[in-house]
Amino acid sequence: MLLLVVLTLALGLVGAGFAGVTITVFLHRGITHGAIDMRRPLYELGRWMTWLTTFMRHWQWRRVHRKHHLYTDVWIDEVRHDPHSPVVIAEREGIDGFRRVAWHMAAIFHEEAKCPDIVDTTYDTAADRPLDGLDRLLFDRPVVGAIVAGLAYAATLAVAAPIAIGERRTVGLEALCVLAGVVALAIHIVLLLRFGGAINSDCHRGAQVTPGAGYAKNVGILSFLIFGEGEHLTHHLHPQLARISRHWDLGWRVIQVLRALGLAQVAVERESVMSR
Repeated sequence: MLLLVVLTLALGLVGAGFAGVTITVFLHRGITHGAIDMRRPLYELGRWMTWLTTFMRHWQWRRVHRKHHLYTDVWIDEVRHDPHSPVVIAEREGIDGFRRVAWHMAAIFHEEAKCPDIVDTTYDTAADRPLDGLDRLLFDRPVVGAIVAGLAYAATLAVAAPIAIGERRTVGLEALCVLAGVVALAIHIVLLLRFGGAINSDCHRGAQVTPGAGYAKNVGILSFLIFGEGEHLTHHLHPQLARISRHWDLGWRVIQVLRALGLAQVAVERESVMSR
């Protein structure tokens, strides 16, 4: 059974990895900032991957993140504010805002998505692809996406586990694989939330305000762990860059592959901006 535990852990890690790539390439650098120009097949793949691996609505993510850039670490009123600033949360609620953002990003995002400027088209641009029937019919149901992902985990383990551990297939083993699928999904979700929280908390612990970037700072270890996203100050100052980190940017490596396949084009080269 130890091998089943290892398989469950590995599957959850792989799923979280796919979620991380989806967030950094499709949601973040793609549809939100337009740092890469995605061909239609890549856009369609991104929509499906968002539904199946992040369990969020892609248009809500885009709007919330653009709002974060517009009001970074700033509170003006109930509508005009940073959606998930640990600094603002600490000042307004008198709690540890960094801990709140680090561990409760899902709840924060859910509440922010109800704001009128997120519900409407305040942060949409002419370059955004309009929502269509598939968005309204399927991708507007993130819980269904999570259920489908859990079933996929369970089915994968049900097929692979008996072969891997060398035991014949039984009802008891199949039931155990279903349970392991639920655990794999839980690992996936916990990692997704924790690393998303780390970017929005640890990367806003700067000692001073930078105009246009709030308290954003670069955290090298997070760039290594989270596909280049840790170079957060650089990103806030140059959101149009497809390559965020200079060193550990796995998201950029994925983009290079997509570019070689003709699925994406880079809008602005990092060297042309950073050398100015």
